[in-house]
Amino acid sequence: MSWVETSMNTSGPEGDPKAVSPFDTLPATPGELTSALRTSGKLREGEIVNTNVAEQRQTAISHLRFLEVGYSRASRPTLPTRLLLKWPVEASAEAGGDAETRFYRDLAPALSSPPIVQCLATASATSAEPWLLLEDLRTSHRCPPWPDRPTERELHAAVIVLAGLHAGWWEGRGAERALGTPHTETSLRAMVADIRAHLPAFLDVVTDLPRSDRAVLETVFNSPLRPWLRLTDQRDLTLIHGDAHTWNFLFPRSGSGTPYLIDWQTWHTDVGARDLAYMMALHWDPRVRQQLERPLLELYHRELMQCGITAYSFEELLLDYRRCVVRNLTFPIIFWSRGFSRERWRYRLDCALAAFHDFNCTELL
Repeated sequence: MSWVETSMNTSGPEGDPKAVSPFDTLPATPGELTSALRTSGKLREGEIVNTNVAEQRQTAISHLRFLEVGYSRASRPTLPTRLLLKWPVEASAEAGGDAETRFYRDLAPALSSPPIVQCLATASATSAEPWLLLEDLRTSHRCPPWPDRPTERELHAAVIVLAGLHAGWWEGRGAERALGTPHTETSLRAMVADIRAHLPAFLDVVTDLPRSDRAVLETVFNSPLRPWLRLTDQRDLTLIHGDAHTWNFLFPRSGSGTPYLIDWQTWHTDVGARDLAYMMALHWDPRVRQQLERPLLELYHRELMQCGITAYSFEELLLDYRRCVVRNLTFPIIFWSRGFSRERWRYRLDCALAAFHDFNCTELL
């Protein structure tokens, strides 16, 4: 869910910047923000002298506080005056804070901006209350509102961004510590079993689903799960975004330039095709997907090769993509089980099933 998506206004009483936060350690005052920037090394001299909460929003997973700040004349270097303070609706129980904070603290410093938004400060690794201080790019960048698609030029730019990021982390390069524990057959089967447990109740809800599509879901979730077990093979795995629909890209309002990829709460180790299948096969109308899918996959593969990933053939990419088309069938069930609106999960179910049929995915089971 992007920063520019319409969401709940959460301004506190009398403009109190801490009124919407359960956390006590969020930087809110000029002094606290200055301290955060000094600790991160972004502000070497000077200080923030004033701050204004321009807007506050709440998405399904994040609180967003948009700030306008002023710096003293002696401040060095020059930093953005429009900032975004972001923290999760529910604090992660994971060691090291929530996943997005860890991404910006541990991985983002080695990446260019764009496509990664400049992060000015994060909560410390020992903090139980994760938060991020990012540059607010809303004046220079835009995100098409759901369900509008970006232009074809913007889609090409988004796919090039994904290829570059995936290539940089291919088989652990540049992110060895971040890859974590490898997938195992046991862990993958347990994950799918948790989702499959919701299938009977889910099918009771989608009473208008054709019998043939009900059979697809039952067959997939009672199969040997080969598309998921691909991840036990470490070859050609990378770090992926995990939520790379086009509404998580910020495109330049000028119409040219590299987009930013935001909302890194679900990054993990997978095949790069996972991000592509999530973007196209789960979210696009079949007619649009059928027109754009193959050219964008070919573009992605060419970009991988230009980045030095030459041992991964287009045929291997296409096979991984088809496997991920199968795996997309988990998302509508997950979204339904979490109480998302019918509009959100039913549209994705129809898209995922259409792609499953187009790619003859039954033969992969």
